[in-house]
Amino acid sequence: MAKKQMSFAEKAAKHTSHKDWKTVKYVKSERSDKTGSWRFNESFIQLATNENLDQALTRMEDEIKALAKEMVSIEESVPEVEEEPKEKTEEVLESKETEAETKTDPVIKTEEKEPEQPAKEA
Repeated sequence: MAKKQMSFAEKAAKHTSHKDWKTVKYVKSERSDKTGSWRFNESFIQLATNENLDQALTRMEDEIKALAKEMVSIEESVPEVEEEPKEKTEEVLESKETEAETKTDPVIKTEEKEPEQPAKEA
């Protein structure tokens, strides 16, 4: 007995899951600042089942604005670290150098004795 073959439509229907959204290719045309020619930017946008393209674009813009506000609030809440002026750090380095120069390492002096030479016998 031969195995029953599935058609492409049956295979495609088998693998589809129930999606709450659909994907649309959105092409936006803009003028180039450098050359003045038209540029086309393509992007894929996911639409909810009851949503049209205009609603999806406004939703995306609102999300971007909300993220921008959040980033600004985070940047404002972080305290700025004040840096020391360069002159002050140079003064600190110079004072450390002078301290090092004034400190002298104790020098251990050892007396060097001449080796004794054997007496010459005549």
